[in-house]
Amino acid sequence: MPIQVVPFANALTGATAVFYIVLWGLWFTAPRAFSFVYNSQFGGADVSSLYPPSMSLGAVLGTLGVVIVTAWMFGALWALLYNRWAR
Repeated sequence: MPIQVVPFANALTGATAVFYIVLWGLWFTAPRAFSFVYNSQFGGADVSSLYPPSMSLGAVLGTLGVVIVTAWMFGALWALLYNRWAR
């Protein structure tokens, strides 16, 4: 059964946006928990130290916008390629 392209891209985008917002909330409210969760995505490497010490609201929203657009494009491409190669 082929994957529907737009619903799959929308679902992937929604999940990615929620994850970004949760990480941002952790960064803002619990920096140590943010460091643990963020670093665990990269096998425990200390990449959270590369995160800027402060971000303006415009930078946070701009980054969220880029994350949303990129996730949707990746999800659509993933579904298209899956539909083509799964036949």
